[in-house]
Amino acid sequence: MKKYKKIIVVIFIIILILVLRYIFINSNFYKSKSLYLYPIKSNQTSNNYIFDEYYNHIGIMFYEGTEEVVKIPEKINNKPVYSIDDSAFYGNAKMKKVIIPKYVIRIGHQTFIGNNKLEEVYLPDNITDIGPFSFDVCPKLKKIYIKKGSKTEKTLKETKFYKYKVYK
Repeated sequence: MKKYKKIIVVIFIIILILVLRYIFINSNFYKSKSLYLYPIKSNQTSNNYIFDEYYNHIGIMFYEGTEEVVKIPEKINNKPVYSIDDSAFYGNAKMKKVIIPKYVIRIGHQTFIGNNKLEEVYLPDNITDIGPFSFDVCPKLKKIYIKKGSKTEKTLKETKFYKYKVYK
């Protein structure tokens, strides 16, 4: 009788593991992570932006424009812009102000590094990741506008950009 109880317990554990594995693989978390890692189209272009297109969003890779005020689009190809990738605005010599749209949740490493004329940055409320050195070597940068109490404020504190913040 004891032998059968052990077998039943082992079978139950195996079934539980298989069910949990099935739930995890079919969850939105798993899908969103895998879809973020692998673009369905790479190096697309639109209005001075080079971007990767993912299943449900856009990641801006590079900006080729020369405007002084840059308003990053909320959507490209009817998909929200979720991220501005590493070095996307590296060394831009013209931009004085950048407005980042509400869907962006990630700003990559060295995204705005070396922007000598950049003075103001407007950030949305829900940024959860700002890469290191994102605003380094921006000597004229004095103001990063954020909403008080937002996820972005917490992220700025964690990444040491708190000295620039101005509430909107």
